[in-house]
Amino acid sequence: MIRVRRGTHNWAPTQLLSDRWCRSVAWLHGVATLFSAVSLIVGSLSPLQAQTVRGRVLDMETREPVMLAYVGLITQGESMAVAALADTDGFFEVTAPDPGPYFVYISRTGYETMMDGVFELGEDGVFDVQIGLKPLPIELEEVVVEADMGPMSFLERHGFYERAIGGRGVFMVREEIERVSIHKVSDVFRRTPLLDIDESRPMTGGGRVFQNPEIRIIRNGQYCSPTLYIDRHVVHSGANGGVRPDDYVTAPEIDAIEVYTRPSEVPVGFDELNNCGVILIWTRTR
Repeated sequence: MIRVRRGTHNWAPTQLLSDRWCRSVAWLHGVATLFSAVSLIVGSLSPLQAQTVRGRVLDMETREPVMLAYVGLITQGESMAVAALADTDGFFEVTAPDPGPYFVYISRTGYETMMDGVFELGEDGVFDVQIGLKPLPIELEEVVVEADMGPMSFLERHGFYERAIGGRGVFMVREEIERVSIHKVSDVFRRTPLLDIDESRPMTGGGRVFQNPEIRIIRNGQYCSPTLYIDRHVVHSGANGGVRPDDYVTAPEIDAIEVYTRPSEVPVGFDELNNCGVILIWTRTR
């Protein structure tokens, strides 16, 4: 459920009237009535347009904030135009890349995914909304329940969402990965700034098989190989040969990705073993 707060307009037309006309009370009443009618017409024809959608995600039942929800704007062609994560208090802000009609998409583990619209977004301004997500029912088969940490809890436990809210690096979550991955993991990185996909794929091994595409970072006009982590473990230092994520994991197995192409962006606890940035891949199966 989305609630929209619409702005109000105060109309205060000023009239410069001579003393002779001011003597006519009836005439003044007619003028006031005319201006009121014009105001109503203009107000009704003014569309509520905005380039930025901001608001808060709440639990529909408890009215408590839903932290770290995935919020996106989807075009009528069903393409995700832009997305962001709500903060720990449920607040979010997404700016449409172009004016036009959009659906608002909201997803969070433990809640029903919601898509609402169409919202007509214009050239500027802010469109304030309040979003209520419906919790998914939890089925208990036995009286004794064992808690199992799911993928989302794993990401939270290892600081993924804190780093994403901080805004350093490039972050992709499951919904976006599923949208852009065509055949391989390397497809996910095609639109990431400062990354290059080497698809020359030389043949290797006794069986002479083609290698997977190589992920490279562009730095000062040169190429270098980043350090690749999967679930906090280094699987390739980038020092010996190219980094090929498809050698280690498939796109459907991935829950989230972080890319740091600059040394100043690399988070504490993840070392650049080749002084060429870091790629972190978090999987669903751990």
